[in-house]
Amino acid sequence: MTTPAAVINLLDAVRIRAASLAEAKQRYAAELAPDFNLVDHLRNNEVALSRYLGLLLDIKGEHGQGELFLRGLLQRLGQPGFEPQDLLRVELEQRTHSGRFLDIYLEFRGGVIGIENKPWAADQDKQLEDYARFLQLSARGGQWLLVYACNWDPSEASLSEDQRKALEQTGNFLRLDFLRIAEWLDDSACHARAPKVRLFVEALSAYVRQQVNGEIDVSEAEQIKEVILQKPGHLEAALKVAQSIAQVKAQLLKEFRTALEQALKAEELGLVWEDQALTNGRTEAGFGVKLNSGHQLTLRFEFGGAGLNALDWGICREHTKIQVDAVKAGIVADAMDSAFGVRQRGHVWPWYVGTGAQDHVLRDDERNWATSAEPWLRIGDKSEQGLVSRIVKLALEVRVALAGVDAAMR
Repeated sequence: MTTPAAVINLLDAVRIRAASLAEAKQRYAAELAPDFNLVDHLRNNEVALSRYLGLLLDIKGEHGQGELFLRGLLQRLGQPGFEPQDLLRVELEQRTHSGRFLDIYLEFRGGVIGIENKPWAADQDKQLEDYARFLQLSARGGQWLLVYACNWDPSEASLSEDQRKALEQTGNFLRLDFLRIAEWLDDSACHARAPKVRLFVEALSAYVRQQVNGEIDVSEAEQIKEVILQKPGHLEAALKVAQSIAQVKAQLLKEFRTALEQALKAEELGLVWEDQALTNGRTEAGFGVKLNSGHQLTLRFEFGGAGLNALDWGICREHTKIQVDAVKAGIVADAMDSAFGVRQRGHVWPWYVGTGAQDHVLRDDERNWATSAEPWLRIGDKSEQGLVSRIVKLALEVRVALAGVDAAMR
């Protein structure tokens, strides 16, 4: 039987080892820069990530590696009929017949491939359904494939499960998760002949693993694993801790809801809380602030990934039955741009930050709640740096920003 003392000993051992690793990193930072990643300091939102991937897939691209990257990706897609030498062009933000924009469009002699890049943001209504129709028409009877680059299945609103399964059976739809994308980048980097290209691709892979997949630092993971395997008691304690984490998170979420609701009520603001979805860590689970009882749009925080990962925020419709008027959405987006800077726009989300963008509200280590302790620690923080204080402050700022466009929120 695992005793509380055994658990405390394990946690202390892990804490000490992690602290030692952090100290070592700091000591040799000048020589090794272990926490420096090139992509972190470039444009690193969803649009930029699509641009980097599109650049690599162009066989005539400036990377100078010819078919290397495209061939590696096609092998992972496993779709016969597409060959690197048959590539005619690569387009970013390819406009569809309905006016949407497909992230990456590859035209081959015998068909087309469309890649919708969704590292963080949620799908829009009928988005993938529209892309599939566009690709089918663009193929003109040839082969076509819609690749959904995402760590979770598309929403029913974007592409129904029956439609998705039918397209999968005909070889026209494939979900490619970012674990496989990172593996493709790693394998390709090994064969890149130009050192600066190899450096960039390795940095891009590391960025995907950490910022999209939520993987922790490899060296830190190895140190923790070593501590756990040191003693049988440590392993048993680690398993007990793992079993209790879900209950710990549920308790913290309950405390977060109570504190946030009380703080918002004091400012005459309402809390929108999806209790079951948040407790179960479902994709697209979220919470928000209703600025006015008559509004159909709310300030929303939503987890784009399962397990409470990929947290993003913006202005969103209150529920799926609401049809967002395009003109009103534009008015709201313009007001938010003026107050918070130009960000991304969509049909369901008139304005949202995008989790790869610079954000004054959420830090990168507060987005992936499955792997980072930071957001859970900020729940109990009563200072201005705590999550409750920051969300209330943001809600008040948003209320002021949208005061002049109240009618567009209804």
